[in-house]
Amino acid sequence: MNEIEKVYLDDLQKIKETIRDVKNQTLVVVNSAVILTYYKIGSIINQRKTWGSSYVRKLANGLEEFGKGYSFDQLMRMSQFAATFTKNEILEQPVPKIPWSSILKIIQKSSSKEEMLWYINQTYKNRWSRSVLLKQFEIDAYSRGIIDPVTNQADFNKEIIKDTLALHFISEKDVHSEKDLKDRLVDNIILFLQELGQGFALVGREYRLSPPNGKNYYIDLLMYHTKIHAYVVIEVKLDCIEPSDFGQLNFYINAVNDLEKTDGDNDTVGILLCKNANNYEIQTTLKGINNPIGISKYKLLEELPSYLEKRLKEIE
Repeated sequence: MNEIEKVYLDDLQKIKETIRDVKNQTLVVVNSAVILTYYKIGSIINQRKTWGSSYVRKLANGLEEFGKGYSFDQLMRMSQFAATFTKNEILEQPVPKIPWSSILKIIQKSSSKEEMLWYINQTYKNRWSRSVLLKQFEIDAYSRGIIDPVTNQADFNKEIIKDTLALHFISEKDVHSEKDLKDRLVDNIILFLQELGQGFALVGREYRLSPPNGKNYYIDLLMYHTKIHAYVVIEVKLDCIEPSDFGQLNFYINAVNDLEKTDGDNDTVGILLCKNANNYEIQTTLKGINNPIGISKYKLLEELPSYLEKRLKEIE
Protein backbone atom coordinates (compact mmCIF):
# COMPACT_ATOMS: atom_id res chain seq x y z
CA MET A 1 0.00 0.00 0.00
CA ASN A 2 1.50 3.34 -1.09
CA GLU A 3 1.48 6.51 1.03
CA ILE A 4 -1.42 8.16 -0.79
CA GLU A 5 -3.59 5.07 -0.44
CA LYS A 6 -2.78 4.89 3.27
CA VAL A 7 -3.67 8.57 3.78
CA TYR A 8 -6.86 8.11 1.74
CA LEU A 9 -8.05 5.25 3.96
CA ASP A 10 -7.20 7.27 7.05
CA ASP A 11 -9.12 10.33 5.78
CA LEU A 12 -12.05 8.19 4.72
CA GLN A 13 -12.21 6.64 8.18
CA LYS A 14 -12.09 10.08 9.86
CA ILE A 15 -14.97 11.33 7.74
CA LYS A 16 -17.04 8.21 8.38
CA GLU A 17 -16.45 8.58 12.12
CA THR A 18 -17.48 12.24 11.93
CA ILE A 19 -20.74 11.32 10.21
CA ARG A 20 -21.46 8.48 12.64
CA ASP A 21 -20.64 10.67 15.65
CA VAL A 22 -23.16 13.32 14.67
CA LYS A 23 -25.84 10.70 14.07
CA ASN A 24 -25.50 9.65 17.70
CA GLN A 25 -26.00 13.17 19.04
CA THR A 26 -29.57 13.54 20.20
CA LEU A 27 -29.34 16.84 22.05
CA VAL A 28 -28.55 18.93 19.01
CA VAL A 29 -30.33 21.29 16.71
CA VAL A 30 -30.37 19.41 13.43
CA ASN A 31 -29.20 22.24 11.18
CA SER A 32 -26.33 23.17 13.50
CA ALA A 33 -25.18 19.56 13.63
CA VAL A 34 -25.21 19.36 9.84
CA ILE A 35 -23.31 22.63 9.33
CA LEU A 36 -20.62 21.74 11.88
CA THR A 37 -20.28 18.28 10.34
CA TYR A 38 -19.78 19.81 6.90
CA TYR A 39 -17.12 22.14 8.31
CA LYS A 40 -15.19 19.28 9.90
CA ILE A 41 -15.37 17.20 6.72
CA GLY A 42 -14.25 20.18 4.64
CA SER A 43 -11.30 20.71 6.98
CA ILE A 44 -10.22 17.09 6.55
CA ILE A 45 -10.42 17.41 2.77
CA ASN A 46 -8.46 20.69 2.77
CA GLN A 47 -5.51 19.01 4.42
CA ARG A 48 -5.04 17.25 1.03
CA LYS A 49 -5.98 20.17 -1.21
CA THR A 50 -2.78 19.83 -3.23
CA TRP A 51 -3.87 16.36 -4.33
CA GLY A 52 -6.59 17.76 -6.57
CA SER A 53 -10.20 16.94 -7.34
CA SER A 54 -9.54 13.29 -8.19
CA TYR A 55 -8.85 12.65 -4.52
CA VAL A 56 -12.17 14.25 -3.52
CA ARG A 57 -13.96 12.15 -6.14
CA LYS A 58 -12.40 9.03 -4.64
CA LEU A 59 -13.64 10.07 -1.18
CA ALA A 60 -17.15 10.60 -2.59
CA ASN A 61 -17.13 7.07 -3.99
CA GLY A 62 -16.07 5.77 -0.59
CA LEU A 63 -18.94 7.62 1.11
CA GLU A 64 -21.75 6.36 -1.13
CA GLU A 65 -23.25 4.37 1.79
CA PHE A 66 -24.17 7.68 3.46
CA GLY A 67 -26.30 8.95 0.58
CA LYS A 68 -26.26 11.81 -1.93
CA GLY A 69 -25.41 14.40 0.73
CA TYR A 70 -21.75 13.34 0.34
CA SER A 71 -21.42 13.51 -3.42
CA PHE A 72 -18.36 14.95 -5.15
CA ASP A 73 -20.05 18.33 -5.64
CA GLN A 74 -21.17 18.44 -2.03
CA LEU A 75 -17.71 17.56 -0.72
CA MET A 76 -16.25 20.36 -2.84
CA ARG A 77 -18.76 22.77 -1.28
CA MET A 78 -17.73 21.59 2.19
CA SER A 79 -14.10 22.19 1.26
CA GLN A 80 -14.90 25.73 0.10
CA PHE A 81 -16.92 26.37 3.27
CA ALA A 82 -14.08 25.23 5.54
CA ALA A 83 -11.58 27.31 3.59
CA THR A 84 -13.75 30.41 3.87
CA PHE A 85 -14.43 30.48 7.61
CA THR A 86 -12.37 29.74 10.69
CA LYS A 87 -13.78 27.55 13.41
CA ASN A 88 -14.03 30.54 15.74
CA GLU A 89 -16.02 32.52 13.17
CA ILE A 90 -18.48 29.67 12.85
CA LEU A 91 -18.88 29.31 16.61
CA GLU A 92 -19.05 33.04 17.34
CA GLN A 93 -21.38 33.96 14.45
CA PRO A 94 -24.83 32.47 13.70
CA VAL A 95 -23.38 30.46 10.80
CA PRO A 96 -24.77 27.09 12.01
CA LYS A 97 -28.21 28.65 12.52
CA ILE A 98 -29.00 29.42 8.89
CA PRO A 99 -29.69 26.95 6.06
CA TRP A 100 -26.80 25.36 4.19
CA SER A 101 -28.16 26.58 0.84
CA SER A 102 -28.13 30.17 2.15
CA ILE A 103 -24.54 29.82 3.36
CA LEU A 104 -23.45 28.64 -0.07
CA LYS A 105 -25.18 31.57 -1.80
CA ILE A 106 -23.59 34.05 0.61
CA ILE A 107 -20.13 32.62 -0.10
CA GLN A 108 -20.78 32.65 -3.83
CA LYS A 109 -22.10 36.20 -4.07
CA SER A 110 -20.06 38.07 -1.47
CA SER A 111 -16.80 39.83 -2.30
CA SER A 112 -15.32 39.96 1.21
CA LYS A 113 -15.42 38.20 4.55
CA GLU A 114 -17.07 41.24 6.11
CA GLU A 115 -19.85 41.12 3.53
CA MET A 116 -20.38 37.38 4.15
CA LEU A 117 -20.68 37.84 7.89
CA TRP A 118 -23.06 40.77 7.42
CA TYR A 119 -25.41 38.71 5.24
CA ILE A 120 -25.16 35.75 7.62
CA ASN A 121 -26.16 37.91 10.59
CA GLN A 122 -28.97 39.60 8.68
CA THR A 123 -30.26 36.26 7.38
CA TYR A 124 -30.39 34.89 10.91
CA LYS A 125 -31.79 38.07 12.47
CA ASN A 126 -34.54 38.54 9.88
CA ARG A 127 -35.15 34.84 9.17
CA TRP A 128 -34.64 35.39 5.44
CA SER A 129 -35.49 32.53 3.14
CA ARG A 130 -33.11 31.79 0.28
CA SER A 131 -35.32 33.75 -2.13
CA VAL A 132 -35.46 36.79 0.17
CA LEU A 133 -31.69 36.61 0.65
CA LEU A 134 -31.20 36.69 -3.12
CA LYS A 135 -33.39 39.81 -3.30
CA GLN A 136 -31.06 41.53 -0.84
CA PHE A 137 -28.08 40.71 -3.06
CA GLU A 138 -29.96 42.06 -6.08
CA ILE A 139 -30.25 45.49 -4.49
CA ASP A 140 -26.71 45.28 -3.03
CA ALA A 141 -28.08 45.70 0.49
CA TYR A 142 -24.65 45.41 2.14
CA SER A 143 -22.97 48.20 0.17
CA ARG A 144 -25.99 50.47 0.28
CA GLY A 145 -26.77 49.76 3.92
CA ILE A 146 -30.42 49.33 2.98
CA ILE A 147 -32.47 46.20 3.57
CA ASP A 148 -35.24 45.64 1.04
CA PRO A 149 -38.55 45.44 2.92
CA VAL A 150 -40.38 43.91 -0.05
CA THR A 151 -41.10 40.65 1.75
CA ASN A 152 -44.86 40.38 2.17
CA GLN A 153 -46.82 38.92 5.05
CA ALA A 154 -47.25 35.55 3.35
CA ASP A 155 -43.47 35.23 3.04
CA PHE A 156 -43.02 35.95 6.73
CA ASN A 157 -45.73 33.46 7.65
CA LYS A 158 -43.92 30.71 5.76
CA GLU A 159 -40.66 31.58 7.44
CA ILE A 160 -41.93 31.17 11.00
CA ILE A 161 -43.41 27.70 10.48
CA LYS A 162 -40.84 24.93 10.70
CA ASP A 163 -41.52 21.62 8.97
CA THR A 164 -40.18 19.64 11.95
CA LEU A 165 -39.52 20.56 15.57
CA ALA A 166 -36.82 18.61 17.42
CA LEU A 167 -38.24 18.34 20.95
CA HIS A 168 -35.09 16.89 22.51
CA PHE A 169 -36.30 17.94 25.98
CA ILE A 170 -39.31 15.58 25.93
CA SER A 171 -39.06 11.79 26.24
CA GLU A 172 -41.62 9.35 24.84
CA LYS A 173 -42.05 7.76 28.26
CA ASP A 174 -43.46 11.04 29.59
CA VAL A 175 -46.10 11.48 26.90
CA HIS A 176 -49.25 9.34 26.89
CA SER A 177 -51.85 11.95 25.97
CA GLU A 178 -52.19 15.38 24.39
CA LYS A 179 -52.39 16.83 27.89
CA ASP A 180 -49.02 15.25 28.73
CA LEU A 181 -47.46 16.72 25.61
CA LYS A 182 -48.84 20.19 26.33
CA ASP A 183 -47.67 19.92 29.95
CA ARG A 184 -44.13 19.06 28.84
CA LEU A 185 -44.09 21.90 26.30
CA VAL A 186 -45.13 24.47 28.89
CA ASP A 187 -42.84 22.99 31.57
CA ASN A 188 -39.97 23.49 29.13
CA ILE A 189 -41.28 26.69 27.61
CA ILE A 190 -37.86 28.35 27.17
CA LEU A 191 -36.54 25.37 25.21
CA PHE A 192 -39.79 25.14 23.23
CA LEU A 193 -39.65 28.83 22.29
CA GLN A 194 -36.03 28.42 21.23
CA GLU A 195 -36.99 25.52 18.98
CA LEU A 196 -39.91 27.46 17.46
CA GLY A 197 -37.49 30.24 16.54
CA GLN A 198 -36.90 33.92 17.22
CA GLY A 199 -39.90 36.14 17.83
CA PHE A 200 -42.32 33.73 19.53
CA ALA A 201 -43.79 34.65 22.91
CA LEU A 202 -46.33 32.62 24.90
CA VAL A 203 -49.62 34.39 25.53
CA GLY A 204 -51.32 31.50 27.27
CA ARG A 205 -52.09 27.81 27.46
CA GLU A 206 -55.73 26.68 27.15
CA TYR A 207 -56.35 30.29 26.25
CA ARG A 208 -60.04 31.09 26.65
CA LEU A 209 -62.03 32.75 23.91
CA SER A 210 -65.44 34.08 24.93
CA PRO A 211 -67.41 35.16 21.86
CA PRO A 212 -70.89 36.71 22.10
CA ASN A 213 -72.64 33.35 21.62
CA GLY A 214 -72.10 32.64 25.33
CA LYS A 215 -69.81 29.63 24.81
CA ASN A 216 -66.17 29.37 25.82
CA TYR A 217 -63.49 27.93 23.55
CA TYR A 218 -59.97 27.00 24.60
CA ILE A 219 -56.87 27.26 22.41
CA ASP A 220 -54.09 24.79 23.22
CA LEU A 221 -51.31 27.38 22.94
CA LEU A 222 -51.72 31.01 21.92
CA MET A 223 -48.51 32.73 20.88
CA TYR A 224 -47.63 36.19 19.66
CA HIS A 225 -44.88 36.69 17.11
CA THR A 226 -42.96 39.93 17.50
CA LYS A 227 -41.45 39.84 14.00
CA ILE A 228 -44.68 39.51 12.05
CA HIS A 229 -46.80 41.28 14.70
CA ALA A 230 -49.46 38.61 14.72
CA TYR A 231 -51.06 36.06 17.00
CA VAL A 232 -50.14 32.42 16.33
CA VAL A 233 -52.59 29.70 17.31
CA ILE A 234 -50.96 26.31 17.96
CA GLU A 235 -53.12 23.23 18.27
CA VAL A 236 -51.33 20.16 19.62
CA LYS A 237 -52.17 16.68 18.31
CA LEU A 238 -50.68 13.53 19.81
CA ASP A 239 -50.62 11.58 16.58
CA CYS A 240 -51.80 12.16 13.01
CA ILE A 241 -54.00 15.13 12.23
CA GLU A 242 -57.51 14.65 10.84
CA PRO A 243 -59.39 16.81 8.30
CA SER A 244 -61.63 18.04 11.12
CA ASP A 245 -58.60 19.51 12.91
CA PHE A 246 -58.21 22.07 10.12
CA GLY A 247 -61.77 23.25 10.61
CA GLN A 248 -61.22 23.65 14.35
CA LEU A 249 -57.99 25.59 13.81
CA ASN A 250 -59.60 27.75 11.14
CA PHE A 251 -62.38 28.62 13.60
CA TYR A 252 -59.84 29.60 16.27
CA ILE A 253 -57.93 31.80 13.80
CA ASN A 254 -61.10 33.63 12.81
CA ALA A 255 -62.13 33.98 16.45
CA VAL A 256 -58.76 35.42 17.47
CA ASN A 257 -58.93 37.85 14.54
CA ASP A 258 -62.40 38.86 15.74
CA LEU A 259 -61.82 38.99 19.50
CA GLU A 260 -58.10 39.61 20.12
CA LYS A 261 -56.53 41.22 17.08
CA THR A 262 -56.06 45.00 17.15
CA ASP A 263 -55.46 47.48 14.34
CA GLY A 264 -51.72 47.12 14.92
CA ASP A 265 -51.76 43.34 14.42
CA ASN A 266 -51.49 41.38 11.20
CA ASP A 267 -53.74 38.42 10.44
CA THR A 268 -53.49 35.48 12.83
CA VAL A 269 -51.49 32.42 11.80
CA GLY A 270 -52.36 28.83 12.69
CA ILE A 271 -50.05 25.85 13.27
CA LEU A 272 -51.04 22.22 13.73
CA LEU A 273 -48.34 20.50 15.78
CA CYS A 274 -48.57 16.78 15.18
CA LYS A 275 -46.72 13.48 15.06
CA ASN A 276 -47.51 12.86 11.44
CA ALA A 277 -49.66 14.15 8.61
CA ASN A 278 -51.17 12.75 5.43
CA ASN A 279 -50.20 14.91 2.45
CA TYR A 280 -53.41 14.18 0.52
CA GLU A 281 -55.60 15.16 3.47
CA ILE A 282 -53.54 18.33 3.99
CA GLN A 283 -53.68 19.46 0.37
CA THR A 284 -57.35 18.57 -0.07
CA THR A 285 -58.49 20.27 3.14
CA LEU A 286 -56.46 23.45 2.66
CA LYS A 287 -58.02 24.08 -0.76
CA GLY A 288 -61.06 25.55 0.94
CA ILE A 289 -59.25 27.52 3.65
CA ASN A 290 -57.87 31.02 3.06
CA ASN A 291 -56.31 31.61 6.47
CA PRO A 292 -52.54 31.01 6.82
CA ILE A 293 -52.21 27.50 8.29
CA GLY A 294 -49.05 25.43 8.56
CA ILE A 295 -48.18 21.95 9.81
CA SER A 296 -45.18 21.27 12.04
CA LYS A 297 -44.30 17.68 12.84
CA TYR A 298 -42.50 16.96 16.09
CA LYS A 299 -39.78 14.47 17.00
CA LEU A 300 -39.22 13.45 20.61
CA LEU A 301 -35.88 12.59 22.19
CA GLU A 302 -35.78 8.92 21.19
CA GLU A 303 -36.64 9.67 17.56
CA LEU A 304 -33.91 12.22 16.92
CA PRO A 305 -31.02 9.89 15.96
CA SER A 306 -32.97 8.28 13.10
CA TYR A 307 -34.41 11.65 12.05
CA LEU A 308 -30.96 13.21 12.00
CA GLU A 309 -29.61 10.32 9.95
CA LYS A 310 -32.37 10.83 7.39
CA ARG A 311 -31.69 14.58 7.20
CA LEU A 312 -27.99 14.03 6.72
CA LYS A 313 -28.76 11.82 3.72
CA GLU A 314 -31.27 14.27 2.25
CA ILE A 315 -29.52 17.62 2.57
CA GLU A 316 -27.68 18.79 -0.50
